[in-house]
Amino acid sequence: MNIIFIGHAGFLVETKNTIIVMDPWLSKFGAFDGGWFQFPCNHHMNDFIRTKISTSKKDVYVYISHEHKDHFDVEFLKSINNLNFNYIIPRFRRTLLIDEIKKFSTQKIILCGDSQVININENEYLKIYIDDSELNRDSAILFSSNGRKFFNSNDCKLHDRFVQIKKEEGDIDVFAIQFSGATWHPTCYDYDLKEYERISLKKRFSKFEATASAIKTLKPEVYIPSAGPACFLDPSLIEINFEKNNIFPRNAHIIQYINKRLKNTKPQIADLAPGDYLDVNSSIKISFVAKERVNEENFSKYIKDYANRYKDFFEGRKKKIDKYQLHKLQMKLIDEFSRKLINFKSRDQINRPLFIQFLDYPKYQIKINFRENNVQTCSKELTGDYYIMKANSYDLERVLDGHLTWEDFALTFRMRLNRKPDVYQVLMQGFLILEVDDMNPFCDKILEVENRKERIVVEVGGCKYSVDRYCPHQGGDLLYAWEAENRYLVCARHRWYFDLEDGGKCNSNFATINAVPLDEI
Repeated sequence: MNIIFIGHAGFLVETKNTIIVMDPWLSKFGAFDGGWFQFPCNHHMNDFIRTKISTSKKDVYVYISHEHKDHFDVEFLKSINNLNFNYIIPRFRRTLLIDEIKKFSTQKIILCGDSQVININENEYLKIYIDDSELNRDSAILFSSNGRKFFNSNDCKLHDRFVQIKKEEGDIDVFAIQFSGATWHPTCYDYDLKEYERISLKKRFSKFEATASAIKTLKPEVYIPSAGPACFLDPSLIEINFEKNNIFPRNAHIIQYINKRLKNTKPQIADLAPGDYLDVNSSIKISFVAKERVNEENFSKYIKDYANRYKDFFEGRKKKIDKYQLHKLQMKLIDEFSRKLINFKSRDQINRPLFIQFLDYPKYQIKINFRENNVQTCSKELTGDYYIMKANSYDLERVLDGHLTWEDFALTFRMRLNRKPDVYQVLMQGFLILEVDDMNPFCDKILEVENRKERIVVEVGGCKYSVDRYCPHQGGDLLYAWEAENRYLVCARHRWYFDLEDGGKCNSNFATINAVPLDEI
């Protein structure tokens, strides 16, 4: 089995009879409306991967883990000429991924359920693992060939399932998993530098620790840092690349952490560039063949040169909107959020208003009042408790004209956010980034998690507690949580900290796992 690194979360796995291409993100204009670009640049792999798929006489499969555009590269997929391959995609509740593929392709689509095994031939199989919790819609893939196994977890939050996966699959030879952040918090929030760095470092450590824990559980022979940070070439975003402390660490940072954290038990770490590959047979040989390599010394120059190639592209995407169009856009925004609100059955649980404001025209602002169930224009200055999102009018127009989904837009990072109090609310997050049709299924999922009443006993800091088994965030199984600072129980899936000495309250919001010391029962 050969495993060729395509870049980001992409791999081409080839055996004697089979080729599986995983999450090929190769388009020259990045993803999320040019908000993200591949790091390092992998555009030179485009023709190589396309030719492999188009000319091979082997059984060819293209696996797409989920609908995020840094994994689901429609432009590249449309460019494949060979019609003799199969798509492998997870069976999510939402059918957007399969619907989008059918718009441009007549290829056979193999839909896979969670933990479903697909037998390719007598010596090879693959298995798909799914996280479909509405806010997170993702999957991972395990491929086995002649007993050798590659487990590509990419972005998928499976941390509370790794123990069971290890029991089922045994030895994992090569393991790839995301180690970098990929959300708008705290990147797009209005914090002072000290608070921004504090939150970023906490999130970075949490992500690193989750990666180390996964490696410790699965015990792979080789770990590949993958699905790492994109880079940001838009002049309005480029400074993110050069921040001292943020949620976008590079390979060198996670490798340093793993070397220190796991010491004598660490696997071999393959720090791959696009084009490098692993030969996985009786032993594993890593071949570093990529000519262009980015390190900490040349990083700054590399990014600036990369961005310089796209100056005209970013200049061309700016747009001036006249007063009539602004008013029309504002009305469309009101209509969109009104439809969301109508389909949002949990709106009474949000006790602060949401404001949407045009960054380039601050006088244009709308207010969503959840408890009063209305959306209207608003020119008043903000007081009291609130949540606000500010974005340029022409960027919001891209969502309203269907060019971007709300989740795509969130990942462009082209907005500013603020909330008072500074407390995360999962319902507000879902309302902002999900589509109209997803509102009630999302609310149902939250209600399902809240209604799970199973309890477990955990031991933290030498004390035993009875706690709710499932994390109130997105249902992570706390049976596989870990201990921190002798008082916290940390959800393995999204690393929420619950203070057992304070009744199991989350240290960053109002959620709780209702912890009771056993000597009080």
